[in-house]
Amino acid sequence: MGTWPLPYFPSRRSVLGGIAGAAVSAPFVRRASAEAAPIPVGMVVGLTGGSAPWGSRVADATRLAIAEINKSGGIQSKGGAKLDLIVADHQSNPQMAGTQTERLIQTANVVAVFGNAMSGCTMVGSAVADRYKTPLISTDSGDTLSARGLQHYFRIGATTSLLGQTAIDFAKATAQASGVVPKKVAILADDTTFSQDAANALVRALKGTDWPLFENISYPPGNVGDFAPIVQRLKLNQVDLFLQATTAPDGLQILQAVKALDYNPIAMLHVIGAPYTADFAAGAKEDANYITDAVGYVPELASSNPKISAFGRLYKATYNRDLDDQASLGTNGVGVLYAALERAASLDRAAVTTAIRETDLQIGANPYIIRDGVKFSAEGNNMRARALVMQILNQQQRIVYPKEIATVQVVWPMPKWSDRKRA
Repeated sequence: MGTWPLPYFPSRRSVLGGIAGAAVSAPFVRRASAEAAPIPVGMVVGLTGGSAPWGSRVADATRLAIAEINKSGGIQSKGGAKLDLIVADHQSNPQMAGTQTERLIQTANVVAVFGNAMSGCTMVGSAVADRYKTPLISTDSGDTLSARGLQHYFRIGATTSLLGQTAIDFAKATAQASGVVPKKVAILADDTTFSQDAANALVRALKGTDWPLFENISYPPGNVGDFAPIVQRLKLNQVDLFLQATTAPDGLQILQAVKALDYNPIAMLHVIGAPYTADFAAGAKEDANYITDAVGYVPELASSNPKISAFGRLYKATYNRDLDDQASLGTNGVGVLYAALERAASLDRAAVTTAIRETDLQIGANPYIIRDGVKFSAEGNNMRARALVMQILNQQQRIVYPKEIATVQVVWPMPKWSDRKRA
């Protein structure tokens, strides 16, 4: 396994283990009579720049899952061939995502690409992959990505439409149950592809309520020195449902301004973005409590299901942190490719694309299908992807919606800053 920091391209080497922790068992393990040539697989994610908090988690989970497959005998239908993962850093730059994707395909002859943990980068990377008729397995959520008629784009998780609708459905159900109903709503989202797709999804979902949208604010990520004027405006105008789609650094700045100005909305509700990330949790500490976030996966989702909990335990033992939403997307993506390579008629990219397109997997179908089942629509969306809402309580991500999988009762409204106990 290699990593490609531009412009150098080290020789590939197979992932043959070397990652500590107990193995996750894979089915049909047997020794090949002769060593099969490794199968090159690419991954283009942001290991540096603004998307690194997501990209690094996707990369770690993908490396670990591929190492486990290789230790368990590789791709059995292909003579036990090991997967040779080549990782490229797009540096959170869409143009670089395209360049790196092209180099992986042209120079390393990869059969598929994982990417890109940043919707703006995936807009470019997936177009390049499609031009070269190479499947791209996407960890991204932006609706725009699957609306371009690409034939080689496959999304693992929920779309922003599903996430945004789930966020508003949660708010409606909780307001009705509690009697604490928002009177005015605002959206704050950076101007990246993902966040604007999320904001648009929230606007559409809000049409199913009678809650007026006071303001839909966009801004350049990482370029706002002080969010206090925005937060002060929302407070003075009595906005009591504060919706967000931001990066972790911006989310932290916004939270700090909310606290400093003693702004007490009913809820601060995100669509993916900041609250589920380790960087946000580390920076916010107890101030993150009571924030809600529409995501696809939280660690406790797998805790009661032995079919899908083994990899999460291995990931935590290896990296000393829980498998989060982005890491679970990387893991599921590996599970899809693993199954597709076993079924594919050959290692030709067209055959691999066909096998991915025909994917029909339930949760636990192999050790790496851990968050959702997978079945792709004609547009490449996962029709089995689901969304949930988590709330941070005692600095832990807890499921509060939908009701059938909730593990705790939601705290609604958020306690006022003056009423919060400090450790």
